[in-house]
Amino acid sequence: MDYSVIYKAQNSFEANFIKGLLKEYSINCKLLGESLSIGIGELPVDVMQVEVLVENKDLKKSNKIMQDYKNNLTNINQNERNCPKCHQSIPTTFKSCWNCNQ
Repeated sequence: MDYSVIYKAQNSFEANFIKGLLKEYSINCKLLGESLSIGIGELPVDVMQVEVLVENKDLKKSNKIMQDYKNNLTNINQNERNCPKCHQSIPTTFKSCWNCNQ
């Protein structure tokens, strides 16, 4: 069977979350680089990423799922802004900065 990388997770927690997400849609995947987490502090950050691989027959379906996942991450980040004075992240529902009241 041929596999393709569909996502590079930041760590094994995110990779296993995605694995569970894909499993909900009956898509099996493999995680490559998961055991490298023991090298935290010794290896470059980009090596610590865990690649999520799926069979090529599930590629189209899994790419759609991953696009939705990425869109949700983007939407979460858009619900915040940075304080112009102290540069802390502030939810858009706050009128003033929680850190400096600016």
